[in-house]
Amino acid sequence: MPKKYLYGLLLLGVFTLFGCAKPPPVAVPMPVPEVEPRPVAEPLPEPEEPPPTVRPDFDPDELLRFVAAEEQNLTPRLAYYQAKRQEWHQLATALAELVPREQWPAGWSQCLAQLDQVADDFELAREKLRDLEWEAGGSWSGAVAALSTAYRADREFVAGDCGTYHRLAKKTVAARLDQFHEVASEQLQAVLQHYASRGKASEVRQTLEEWRWIYPDRILPFALLQEISLALFRAGERDPALSLLAEQEKAMAVAMMDTSAVSRLRGDLLLVAGRSDEALSQYEQIAARYAAAEEQRQWVDDQLRLLRGQIPASREERSLFMALLEDAVLFDGRAIPAGMQQRMQRLEERFPAGILTFRARLLADEVERQSQAWFAGQLGRVEESLAEGAFDEAVAVLGALLRENLSREQEGQVRQMLTEAEESRRVAAERRRQLEQQALSIQWEEANRLLGLGQYDEAITLFARLLESEYREEARQRMAEAAREAATELRRQAASLFVRARRSDEPEQAVELAGESWQLLRRIISRYPDSDIIDRVMDNLASVEDYLEGLAPGLLKELRERSEAVGNPELFDNE
Repeated sequence: MPKKYLYGLLLLGVFTLFGCAKPPPVAVPMPVPEVEPRPVAEPLPEPEEPPPTVRPDFDPDELLRFVAAEEQNLTPRLAYYQAKRQEWHQLATALAELVPREQWPAGWSQCLAQLDQVADDFELAREKLRDLEWEAGGSWSGAVAALSTAYRADREFVAGDCGTYHRLAKKTVAARLDQFHEVASEQLQAVLQHYASRGKASEVRQTLEEWRWIYPDRILPFALLQEISLALFRAGERDPALSLLAEQEKAMAVAMMDTSAVSRLRGDLLLVAGRSDEALSQYEQIAARYAAAEEQRQWVDDQLRLLRGQIPASREERSLFMALLEDAVLFDGRAIPAGMQQRMQRLEERFPAGILTFRARLLADEVERQSQAWFAGQLGRVEESLAEGAFDEAVAVLGALLRENLSREQEGQVRQMLTEAEESRRVAAERRRQLEQQALSIQWEEANRLLGLGQYDEAITLFARLLESEYREEARQRMAEAAREAATELRRQAASLFVRARRSDEPEQAVELAGESWQLLRRIISRYPDSDIIDRVMDNLASVEDYLEGLAPGLLKELRERSEAVGNPELFDNE
């Protein structure tokens, strides 16, 4: 069967539930069988077992392809929310342990529950799809409704403020942890210093293990680090001492701190320990860092020479260099500043051998390197968003990129990705719209079916869910019709009971029948207060109450008191 007919059959299949009235116009026409109106005076027949939801008669291969395609769309979103749920619950645990509840971000608890619900919705949708695949009693309409619910919940979560509350919760926990860690860190450092100053190598090693476990990336003050490492080294614990220095040197380099003192101490201890090859490598690394520092010193010297007029350059060359220097200094790490490449080109054309031209090229190359790294990072962010189905975020990032000063090649690449992202977003939105439309149609048909079977309260519940949809007017009319039908049926039953009570020759039976009639009339007033027969029901209730009062004085008062005591006007509901 051609794939293009699959979705057509899908739309027809999910709409073939029983109904009792002509549905309103919808995006896809649905034939609904008419149900003959039931005479009000006739007793309501026992409702039959509702028929099972009908699944469209697809070729098994077509059905499997459909399920596979939908599961492929669903899987990345499910994986995304499962990962988010784990991350958020870990954060929730930390928040509960560290922060008083009154200091939690205002919307945190609600957002956590919302995230759980979205993840549950996607898990249910996947189960429904797999039920269809294996035909294990799977419901076609249930699968469609589950998919619609999951995608709607996904969209609402992404569009809401929960991301902001998550960031606030992380900052709150981080701030509290920083306070705790700072105090604990100072205490551990004091213990380390105490043991090191007394040469207790075993205690130093044990305390260091605790330090590493609690603060794997924290940097020790150099004075304490030197005291600890030398205490270990003197005690014959050379490898632990050198390992500690290597760890701290690496952590300092990551933090972009000056490592010269630590590096030199480690090199000297390696040499003392007889590990000459390692000492040589260590000293070479130190020399390389000094060379880099020398480059920085040379740059400063050249700047001084420029300011002192010691570099021969024309006014134009100096002007172009100063403009390019401003571009480099004020560069924000994003796109190459407008005009910078043109200025560089003019410098190289006009003053190819100039000292300032050479220095400008160094600046321009560094700016270009950083800009390319930033651009690659932005494209990586877009690809990640597309993989997660966050199409709006991907489109927003690409749109922002187009406002940057991109090269022609970069702009072409961004425009191509933007076209693909917008198409993916359109397809996803259309899929969600179709699923939502199908789910609404299913609810509409099911509500009409229940109305036709005389299950009025269930029908009203379903119609009420449609009041915020395109079915709102028709649903409101059907709710009124269902309320009228239900009220009329209950009123007929109440009238029958009242007639039997008045005809009964046994006072106890008359009281029981009249009491049941009173209950039914009260139920009508409670459940269907807007019914158009409510005035007649009130008149009927007054007649029944007069009869009860005359038949058994005090009974009506007792019934009312018991009803008010539990706040339930349907106290003796015998359904």
